[in-house]
Amino acid sequence: MEKLIKDKILYIMLIIAAVVGGLYGTWHFASLAIESHNELVQKKAELETKQAKLAQIRREKAANKVEKKKESESGKVIYEVLGQQFSPEASFGIMFENVLSNMTNNGVRIRSIDYNYQPADDKILFANVPGYNACELSFVAVGNYSQFQRFFKSIAKENYLSSLYEIYIEPYDKDKTILIVKFKIRLYTKTV
Repeated sequence: MEKLIKDKILYIMLIIAAVVGGLYGTWHFASLAIESHNELVQKKAELETKQAKLAQIRREKAANKVEKKKESESGKVIYEVLGQQFSPEASFGIMFENVLSNMTNNGVRIRSIDYNYQPADDKILFANVPGYNACELSFVAVGNYSQFQRFFKSIAKENYLSSLYEIYIEPYDKDKTILIVKFKIRLYTKTV
């Protein structure tokens, strides 16, 4: 009988050991699963943060690409005058010379020129950005169609930013092959 009791105690101890071992294994597995889940949540959050940063970098890169494309398409830059030796008005000297020599080289004759160093509707001046200057030149000029065509094309090909606008064309009363053209060119400089 004693052997029977010892066997029952042994079986009970084995069952208890199996249950405790099973519970320990389950607890250990559960703690590993919770740890893995927490690591997974943390890695997912890191991945989302990195994806957001990558998306921001891509947006900035795309914006820069568009900006560079616009610059490369126009090829126009603002004429910079280095040093403090020139006033804003004097900074336009080279650009005036370019416009006048283009007119002369293309056979366009000047009747009158008007200068406006502070055009009221200019966005750069309105923004009040230090160092940026604008000058509006109002011309009345005489020439034929092909002379004006060559002149306007040469102004469009200039490397420096300029705006050609408000063009009014009238034929001369006594000779319809001659045109009287009133137009404005806005020039920009930056004094550094």
